Amino acid sequence: MPYSSNTKVVIIGSGVFGLSSAYHLVKNGYKNVEIFDRTDYEETKYYPLKGSDAASGDINKFFRIYYENKTLYSKLAIEALETWEAWNKDIWNLSPEEKARFIDEDLELVRLTGGLRIGDAPELPDVERSNLKGFEELGLRATQFDLNDENDILRAKLTGNDRKLEVVRDLLSRQKTAHISGTFDSIGRMLKADKACFYVKILLEKAGVKFHYGNEGTFKGLVQEGSKVTGIETADSKIHLADLVIASAGSWTTSLVSQLRNRTQASLANIIYIQIPKDRQDLIDKYSNYPHIQWKTTSSENDRNQNHENGEGGFAFFPPTRTEGILKLNTRQIKFLNPIKIGDNYISVPKTLGSERLPKSVIQEAKDILLAIAPDLARVENIKLQSKLFWYTDAINSDFIIDFVPNLQNFIVATGGSAHAFKFLPVLGKTVVDRLQGKIMIILTCSDGKILTIF
Repeated sequence: MPYSSNTKVVIIGSGVFGLSSAYHLVKNGYKNVEIFDRTDYEETKYYPLKGSDAASGDINKFFRIYYENKTLYSKLAIEALETWEAWNKDIWNLSPEEKARFIDEDLELVRLTGGLRIGDAPELPDVERSNLKGFEELGLRATQFDLNDENDILRAKLTGNDRKLEVVRDLLSRQKTAHISGTFDSIGRMLKADKACFYVKILLEKAGVKFHYGNEGTFKGLVQEGSKVTGIETADSKIHLADLVIASAGSWTTSLVSQLRNRTQASLANIIYIQIPKDRQDLIDKYSNYPHIQWKTTSSENDRNQNHENGEGGFAFFPPTRTEGILKLNTRQIKFLNPIKIGDNYISVPKTLGSERLPKSVIQEAKDILLAIAPDLARVENIKLQSKLFWYTDAINSDFIIDFVPNLQNFIVATGGSAHAFKFLPVLGKTVVDRLQGKIMIILTCSDGKILTIF
């Protein structure tokens, strides 16, 4: 059916896909949009240590544009960056009352830190050669620095990027590794994920979007007339009629939409937060100037989907902000799933709200990483370490799935973040609207013959 500005839209999920969908629906004149989520994000502010469940609600994410040969994603990231920078300025124009709704006064959404992609191989890995080739095709090769290229090292010194390579020299001088190869990305940025989500929530509220949380926001089932979806039922047994329903419930989406089975699954990410004591502002200042670091982890989706034994899978280091002083580590080990039986199938679904703790091996690996990267910080006696379960939505080839659900009317799915969707918050919803208007059609035929559009 044709959709118009008067179409009533119900969105299941208030993470990156749901927020972005609503954002672009409103930008395109849609006047009747409601978002449903079981988590009360007005209370949690999307802050992960206050009970936020969504993977979108993290303290930070890394913004990158390198995707090997997937230049479509690179171009989309470049497009998103323009809005990110605009939001980074516009957030300060909120009213005092609106600013007071955030978890603290630090409203910086974007911070240029750069990013190191390094490992202990003697030569540059093939995936990084592909990334450099992709940057060259985009006309951005000058923003990248090959650590094994003398000309690039000289260029880093001349452009002021050499200071970001200090961590490499430090690891070598302390003999933590015999070789380091890789690249420095001078345009990589840290994104304040929780603040960005809450900011978009405020923008949507000002535009008339309604949010439902708790029981009244918890999805119970679809309301249908045959193959026609006419709304949803929530946990409080109320019916919410709609002309269009968008399922964007993150890692829960697979359990809500049977057609996604064998295409997406919920998998566990290991996140460790390290609170630097407030009386050690010297350490906060020091490590807030560090770049984002990926050790033995790359942009390769094949690499991301591999299982690794403890200590072999690498890690990601997220520098702290000066205000919070929270440093984040993500270790890569064996991929954990949580399969439960739904109907005749087993589907991995999240275990959230502190229902499970990270394995001791993950905590120990995080401590070992801290000793290697930040030995002075590791020696601080009253340092506070917290763990968090984040469930990502892995999809085939890590491609986003944005399409009408087969055999149903007025029901679209937007999911498949695969641990790289957040940076696209400003633009993902544009693709949803384009799909509603029939402007894009990129087809994926699965092995069982069923078809879903991917982006």
